Amino acid sequence: MKGKNWRDFEPEKKQHMTEARQRRKNRKRRKGGLLKKLKLAVILFIIGYVGFMVYYTFSKPYTIALDAGHGGWDVGAEGILQEVELTERTVAKLETLLKEDGRFRIILSREAGEGMEIVERNAKFQKKKPDLMLSVHGNANDNEGANGFECYPSPPGHENHEESLVFAKLLAEEMKEAGAKLRGTDGVRFGYYDPSGEKVLVDSDDTKVYDMPTFGMLKNMDCPAVLVEQCFITNAADVDAFGDEDGCQKAAKAYYNAVCRYIEMLEETANT
Repeated sequence: MKGKNWRDFEPEKKQHMTEARQRRKNRKRRKGGLLKKLKLAVILFIIGYVGFMVYYTFSKPYTIALDAGHGGWDVGAEGILQEVELTERTVAKLETLLKEDGRFRIILSREAGEGMEIVERNAKFQKKKPDLMLSVHGNANDNEGANGFECYPSPPGHENHEESLVFAKLLAEEMKEAGAKLRGTDGVRFGYYDPSGEKVLVDSDDTKVYDMPTFGMLKNMDCPAVLVEQCFITNAADVDAFGDEDGCQKAAKAYYNAVCRYIEMLEETANT
């Protein structure tokens, strides 16, 4: 019987059972191997995602919050164009400039076309704790001759007032450089609502602390916060200068320059 294995004389049924058991074991091994690979893939994905979020959050030193005024069903003021067209167009162009710079992480209060109340947008920014906040709006007036740029920093009495005022003055300077007429003394004003809900606007040389609420997007912000009225959408020359595609690009570049100047001031102060 040399050269024969004892299994060759095993009953056929028993041999088939042994082979079936072996096939089951092989299937279990394959299944177990696939599960291990799947678990490993999930773990690697989680690690990669967490790593990306950490990098995205902390690799860019400055966080800029951008608010396109109005949105959704609320189109804002209406004139030669709707205010929301101007705000969304400008914010999109400014976001692009800031991202291309590479130093900034951008937080939008809402996506283009999305409707969100001021309270919600403001709360989102408070939670994210940005380094700067800019809210973009367009002005309107029954007098078609009304024109020019103005901006509103957090007013006197607010903890972030001084920093907001500095940022606002930079914004006004850059818009003047871009060709805008500055309204008021220097293009910077403080805005409030009186008990009847009417707007109260005062020039920047009025440093009195008023017991009136300011604009919703400026409330409770820890960082420098400014609301801009880019141009009058009821004035044809203003719309041509700062409301159409080229005009919004020009305004966005002015805002970008102001952001960069403010950040550079912070860095110079930190290095002295």
